[in-house]
Amino acid sequence: MKITFLGTGAAEGVPALYCRCDICKNAREKGGKEVRTRSQALVGDDLLIDYPPDTYAHYLAHGFDLPGITHMLITHSHTDHFYPNDLEMRLRHYVTAMPKKLHLYGNEKVHNRLREAAPDELGELLENLELHRAVPFLPLQVGGYKVTPMAALHDRSEECLFYLIEQGGKSLLYANDTGFFPEKTWECLKESGVRLGLCSLDCTAMGKKEGTNHMGLEDCIEVKGRLLKMGIADDDTVFVLHHFSHNGGLTHTEMEKRGAGYGFLTAYDGMSVKI
Repeated sequence: MKITFLGTGAAEGVPALYCRCDICKNAREKGGKEVRTRSQALVGDDLLIDYPPDTYAHYLAHGFDLPGITHMLITHSHTDHFYPNDLEMRLRHYVTAMPKKLHLYGNEKVHNRLREAAPDELGELLENLELHRAVPFLPLQVGGYKVTPMAALHDRSEECLFYLIEQGGKSLLYANDTGFFPEKTWECLKESGVRLGLCSLDCTAMGKKEGTNHMGLEDCIEVKGRLLKMGIADDDTVFVLHHFSHNGGLTHTEMEKRGAGYGFLTAYDGMSVKI
């Protein structure tokens, strides 16, 4: 199983829109790994996680087959994770050859946002796009993957999710936009019996502790320790820090150095990991 981190930034990106802080200035001057687009990931070559407004930029930069994507997991309805207006580009008058049918999984608010984005063309859009409700702790068969939605600690006005993904004896946990996991999520992970090959954790706050809506490095260290103690992860598990804000106050280089000291990789746009 392979995961590619197409984008690794929070809502503002790095450099952030309209910001002149030192972190954003550094990103503009140095480019490369210091620049972060809005978070999105590709598992294998057929499963997308989230659909931010930077999806088109990711398609151009990383060369994946966007028209061939058949399944998409959405974590929650915030615009930096779900920008449904771009799904209108699947309509017949925008394409000369129809893309493959897309199965989209998300909570009720995600479904409603899609309906609100294209009310006049929804019927045509849904001819080639099927909506599926993702419910915490209820496993789904998503193409060739077993996917278990987990409850996130994030926006309390909706059922925010992150995902446990399994295929061919391999498993990964993709957990951004969450604070410290709710207890029911810990229970579900324990009952799953998985040994994670990779665990990607929200580190929006970077060097600052958070834990209530997002996490920082200190929170991620605590999550990692609990996963190891419970036997869900082991010494072979790849731990990745992901989803960064300029407000965290660290450059990529600084975050990479701090994370490595605790056994974490620091994700950057375009980074791929095989497990």
